[in-house]
Amino acid sequence: MSGVSATAVLREAGVLSHLDYELGEALLELARETSPEVALGVAFASWAVQRGHVCADLAELRGRVFTDAEDRPLEGIVLPELGPWLAALSASKLVAADTRSAGAPRPLVLSGARLYLARYFEYERALADALTLQSRVVHAELDGALLRQGLDALFPVSKPGMAGQRRASLLALLRGLSVISGGPGTGKTYTVAKILFLLQQQELAHGRPPHRILLLAPTGKAAQRLGEAIQQNLADIPQAMRPHIPSEASTLHRALGFQKNQPTQFKHRREHPLPADVVVVDEASMVDLALMAKLVDAVHPRARLVLLGDKDQLASVEAGAILGDIYGESPDDGYSREMAEVVTRLTGDVLPVSPTLPRPGLHDCMVHLSHVHRFEGGGAIGQLATAVKAGRADEALEVLHARGPDVELCAVEPGAPLEAVFGALVQDRFARLGSAPVEEKLTILSSFRFLCAHRRGPLGVNALNAFVAQHLTRHGLLQGQGDWYDGRPILITSNDYALELFNGDVGVIAPDLAASAESADGRPLVAFFPGAGAAPARRFPPGQLPPHDTVFAMSVHKAQGSELEEVALVLPEQVSPIVTRELIYTGITRAKRTVKIFGSRTVLEHAIGARVQRASGLGQRLWGR
Repeated sequence: MSGVSATAVLREAGVLSHLDYELGEALLELARETSPEVALGVAFASWAVQRGHVCADLAELRGRVFTDAEDRPLEGIVLPELGPWLAALSASKLVAADTRSAGAPRPLVLSGARLYLARYFEYERALADALTLQSRVVHAELDGALLRQGLDALFPVSKPGMAGQRRASLLALLRGLSVISGGPGTGKTYTVAKILFLLQQQELAHGRPPHRILLLAPTGKAAQRLGEAIQQNLADIPQAMRPHIPSEASTLHRALGFQKNQPTQFKHRREHPLPADVVVVDEASMVDLALMAKLVDAVHPRARLVLLGDKDQLASVEAGAILGDIYGESPDDGYSREMAEVVTRLTGDVLPVSPTLPRPGLHDCMVHLSHVHRFEGGGAIGQLATAVKAGRADEALEVLHARGPDVELCAVEPGAPLEAVFGALVQDRFARLGSAPVEEKLTILSSFRFLCAHRRGPLGVNALNAFVAQHLTRHGLLQGQGDWYDGRPILITSNDYALELFNGDVGVIAPDLAASAESADGRPLVAFFPGAGAAPARRFPPGQLPPHDTVFAMSVHKAQGSELEEVALVLPEQVSPIVTRELIYTGITRAKRTVKIFGSRTVLEHAIGARVQRASGLGQRLWGR
């Protein structure tokens, strides 16, 4: 099948969007070229970015089974042979080679078998260069005796799990870049709070001004939780030091200086760096390639950049899988000989020397915390998450089939009525949403939620949100028509910096008790959102709210960074390429106490065995392999 017919078939099947198709046609017309292979390549480069890839891996695409909107395999899709396809692209005036030689800008870049939209190629190259330079910065001007004293007090080696946190602290103090990965309960924010204390202790003990510290996260909710977590973990440090550690975190967009008139460019960049000596970024796995490239570009060359996250979680919704790419090539078997010698000379600590990478490199900046100090969901959630993360489906199913109080697999027959599957659970968890006081409504919403793998389909977000609202209304537990009714939970989907409402914030509609009754029906309805810490709920009139959705159920992707008491993870009826190990792991680890998985054993087994594969060259650029 020729490139043009493959493009047309893929467009008609809904694989390629109208935008993907028209971009290929428009660029060929501008270049006065007619190659169907080039048109198909352009369409796939656009298609890839829409699906979270940084580029189109043409070799991988040739072996891919494409599916329609219902995840059914498409027959008769034959892509061009790789050799002729690459040759056609290389000969096109639209495509540049992956070189640093200056030339007229072109809309696409070909690197091996990876085809990029030029903007994403530049993001990837710039990020790789910036991370590499940051990783080479060593802060050797530390007081070793003071540092060892602090480490011994905070991370006694006799206490289980302290070795990893102690090592992470050492690297964060010594290196311009440190990357700390770990799952729930491994103590990432505990460690960072102590890192900030140790850094400030070094400055103040020698009469220097304290470090300027920025705490950042990709969403408003994650930023709020980071600030609170840092403060909660300062209880065991001297009172006099606490004012020097920030209590508030910011979103990345706000800290970088979002500009409405130039939404793709921030105020802070290389020429005007962030006013910070230490930049901490939580939930780094949620940060996409473009945003991470702009962040690292804005960090001062001598500042410390600390990235926190869980490398086994889902990647960002937008293009890129940054944390996975950074860790992807790490042997995780030790550090360079030079790094080990610096640490021993400074504090007496002994780092393992990597037998595979004994020379300095990116691995000198990385720590993976694996010891779980606590897991609020109990042992079963921790066991389930560990089995899923390792890809051991049999072990995960054993944990689920034990049917303990913490985890459960609830079988769902294809075509089963939602009423029969979810009705009792919906009534039990949401019965008081329409009648409880505001604070109780918000507590209900922070206690339980449906997390879905798909947005569309019979078990997707849209269908489940509609069902829950209808079910509660039918049973007299919710009253009202349209989108505004007492007890409607809402999810903010776009940041509003003036109102301090951010993408991912969850609130609820309820009567405004501070207002007088407007009619016989009672007081006007407004939206309430949790206040910071112990502060009362914040209220907003309907017309002020940024874009929002109903949120009895939400996608697992949207739930990244959230913490709930109980999660009901809803899988589709059939095996889906979207439902992967990372999605299952992310859904499970949103829960602190209880996880119910609704779906079939077959779909779950397949998901645990499938990995997210995002086309990218970042790992290769960072590791040189």
